[in-house]
Amino acid sequence: MNIIILTGRFGMGHVKCAEAIREGLQSQDGVKVYILDIIDWIFPKASKTIYGSFSLMVSKAPRIFNYLNLAADKHSVVPLKSAMARKIDKIMDEYRPDLIISSVPVSGKYISAYKDLRKNDVPLFTYITDITVHDEWMANNTNRYFVGSQSAKEELMWRGVPEEKISVTGVPVKKAFSADIKEDGENNKLLIMGGGFGMIPGMDVLLSTVSELKGVKTTLIAGKNAKLAAMVKETYPGIEVIGYTDKVNEFMRDADVVITKPGGITTFEAIASKTPIFALQPFLEQEKGNARFIEESGVGKVVYELSENTARDLKAFLENKAEISRMKENMAALTASFEEDNPLRYLKGASDGQEGKAHVEY
Repeated sequence: MNIIILTGRFGMGHVKCAEAIREGLQSQDGVKVYILDIIDWIFPKASKTIYGSFSLMVSKAPRIFNYLNLAADKHSVVPLKSAMARKIDKIMDEYRPDLIISSVPVSGKYISAYKDLRKNDVPLFTYITDITVHDEWMANNTNRYFVGSQSAKEELMWRGVPEEKISVTGVPVKKAFSADIKEDGENNKLLIMGGGFGMIPGMDVLLSTVSELKGVKTTLIAGKNAKLAAMVKETYPGIEVIGYTDKVNEFMRDADVVITKPGGITTFEAIASKTPIFALQPFLEQEKGNARFIEESGVGKVVYELSENTARDLKAFLENKAEISRMKENMAALTASFEEDNPLRYLKGASDGQEGKAHVEY
């Protein structure tokens, strides 16, 4: 059986989700899994520009990004269908997939349009990597959606997706993040993560805040942001700085609290590792949805604006052992409530035409 997972480098969450899905599938006998970047395949000459523009917009013009994101929710279209179909023909000829999995919105749209144009019935599964659901994630030839929460499932149903085509699995993360409930300790190990771009809003205020905390060991994962790493080492020598690392799971499992942007994949990595979240300044639309989920699920605290009170709030959060203990328990209960996220469990119905044949207009 050949399975392709289509993803994109719009931040690292989509890619990490794809890697986690592949990890779960590779242990299955006779299964070959390939991760492909849909933008590199369809726009090989423009992909560098596309990703560069995305990074620039998110970091320098997030208000414009939010506006475009909301506009796409109302007017989502698939451009250049015929040209796109010829590119996807090459994927189909080379990999001959028995299942296509999408972990980025655009690939679901393209494959759905392709299925219409080529009258192709290859099953298409979509893993939504944030709690919020918008129209870009939806395509009428999708056989099954995998979502992070009950609220995301309800949003899909409100938009017209049949309940039997939705599984609440959480966002897949690698098994290395999974942990039993941690022992209640001194809550004195902080991990700061800036996401795929190695930066979170108000970093100067945050670093100044944590550097003043007594008896607390703080580790910052700066990712590929060498400028940030150099600044922290010089200005805040008491903070441990880690550049790009493939051992995020070890740092997260060792931490008592993770301070981060409320990205979808980071939120679920923290949940898997039972590390309570101190989420800072959600601004992008999907981050706001993730922040609401963090609060409603009782797995962390959200600070919507950094201020002179942030140090006090963080210190109080760390000292509240009972609250942090409850958050760990909530994370364990949430993980136990998720359905199986292995797509092979759901493939038979899609292959037999039980799930994907009805043409539903969303």
